[in-house]
Amino acid sequence: MAETLTPQLELLPPARRLLLLGLKQLGETDAESLSRVAFLSVPAVRAHLAGLARHGLVSITRRPEGPGRPRNRYALTPRAESLFPQGYARAARWLLEAADSDPAIRKPFLRALVEARLREAAEAFDAPTPAGRVQQLTRVLEDLGYYPLLETIPGSKWRLTLRHCPFVELVADHPEVCAIESRVIQVALPGGRVERTCARSEGAPACAYLLQSFR
Repeated sequence: MAETLTPQLELLPPARRLLLLGLKQLGETDAESLSRVAFLSVPAVRAHLAGLARHGLVSITRRPEGPGRPRNRYALTPRAESLFPQGYARAARWLLEAADSDPAIRKPFLRALVEARLREAAEAFDAPTPAGRVQQLTRVLEDLGYYPLLETIPGSKWRLTLRHCPFVELVADHPEVCAIESRVIQVALPGGRVERTCARSEGAPACAYLLQSFR
């Protein structure tokens, strides 16, 4: 099951990573089939799959298969699919380079990109409290492949570290990508403060933000 892995997938425990790769290879399948490709016992496979399901990475469906009780069938969820390389950064580079080739296109293209990202963010962050919106922000960034780490600081403050950037190759030539994501983070804390304390584009190992709510 040779596969190019994203950093998020590589950080999973080996058994669970192998099961996700098995589901990627086999599609919807049962625990017995996965046990053969993962070299694990069927009870171990079921236990790991239950854990992956709790994290929203595996769906479990009961399906009848001949006489007897229905059997569980397992499949990757859309969230799990996002752990595998998608080529989004490459596609984004093509689009930005196309916009760069014509000054008349670049400005409206970037404006439309910003408006789309902010509109999407406004719909995603609907929790009634700042803490709830910060949690929603973390989930959105996780789904995008940033592998965020959120730390709570007393006084309605949070430290948000983005340990991976799916667009890191774009940033050198297109720093506006970072600016857009900073504005998205600000949407999660209307009236609050968002301060970027370090950035990969400046040589740091990760991007980090200090978030503060004044409500």
